[in-house]
Amino acid sequence: MLIQYKPAMDEHYDSSDGKDGIVVDTSLDILRKAAKRVLYEYIESIIDMHGEVRPAGSEIQTGDTVLFEEKIRNYPARVIAVKIIRNFWYLKVTSETPKSGYPSGRDAMKAAEMNEQKLRILERFLIAKVGADHVRDVRNWKPDLKGEAADVLGLIGNVAKRYS
Repeated sequence: MLIQYKPAMDEHYDSSDGKDGIVVDTSLDILRKAAKRVLYEYIESIIDMHGEVRPAGSEIQTGDTVLFEEKIRNYPARVIAVKIIRNFWYLKVTSETPKSGYPSGRDAMKAAEMNEQKLRILERFLIAKVGADHVRDVRNWKPDLKGEAADVLGLIGNVAKRYS
């Protein structure tokens, strides 16, 4: 086995390690349709692997992030799509955390549950559009080549930390 993952229910599971997303083999147009399923109105931006915002419509390279962010002021939801290799994308759903933190643990749990629900909606939509064989939980997906594995896992880890 190439990659060893911790199960999601592990008490030491850390969602900032990138293991709470999905990997999908699809086009950017399908990802835009998927984002419309979970975000009311959103702004789309392209961010390169160094964190620089790129002009809309520019070519998306491996390691670039397409960020779909709701057009609301307080704590917008985000769908993060990172091009990892070829037509494969890593998707993660998150929302902005208040600067002062959540008022209670219960509020933090509700926010996390909403993100999980949005990810499930995305996953179901993508399975319906591109087929179950093109959508994988990141914990169950393995790159085709050993050489790609380290690069892909590095990209996923960096993005997960940036948007946690």
